Amino acid sequence: MSKVILSLETSSTICSTAIIENDDVLSCVEELCPREHNERLPQFIKTTLADCNKTIEDVDALAISIGPGSFTGLRIGLGFSKGLAYSKGLPIIPVPTILSLAFALRDFEPGNGILHSHAKKIFYQEFDWKDNIPRIKDKAIVNDIDAYLDGREIGFHSNCGIFFGTDDGIQEVIHSARHIGLLAYLFFDEWIIDRPYDLVPDYIAPFEIKRSVR
Repeated sequence: MSKVILSLETSSTICSTAIIENDDVLSCVEELCPREHNERLPQFIKTTLADCNKTIEDVDALAISIGPGSFTGLRIGLGFSKGLAYSKGLPIIPVPTILSLAFALRDFEPGNGILHSHAKKIFYQEFDWKDNIPRIKDKAIVNDIDAYLDGREIGFHSNCGIFFGTDDGIQEVIHSARHIGLLAYLFFDEWIIDRPYDLVPDYIAPFEIKRSVR
């Protein structure tokens, strides 16, 4: 049975939307737009649907990059998806962000990858591969980048170029809704959440709200 998925990737400075039908990317709109996801996302979705002659009524499910990643970006993407899911009666498929980055390099099957969090902190995650499809081996962790500059092998990085020399040869991966949507299709029955109203982003790192003392 044919499945049409509208996928969103807002976990980084890139805003990206795509329409996936089965294992085919019909359209994708993405742009580097830091701190503008909230303003750009609605138009990106309209353009993505129009580019492949689809409407929201043709969509069977929403796929969303669930984290880890930008605190604000993840909140915007999931909040928008929840509103759309509620209004249209659509399920949501949450897709692990770093897993989607690994999937983008499926021709090489990297065993791990890192994603910049803030300052010198990075997210690190390992993967297993079977039939050219990655699965999460261990939950993503937060660590200092210095722990990964001691010669250990790094499969890929996202937005960590400031920590490496130009001759390190470590693959950089760019976030894209196309990889989110394709993974959502592959794991459609396993990951789908029919009533996603309590779904929250996978922030990994705890965020503390500091109150001023008077």
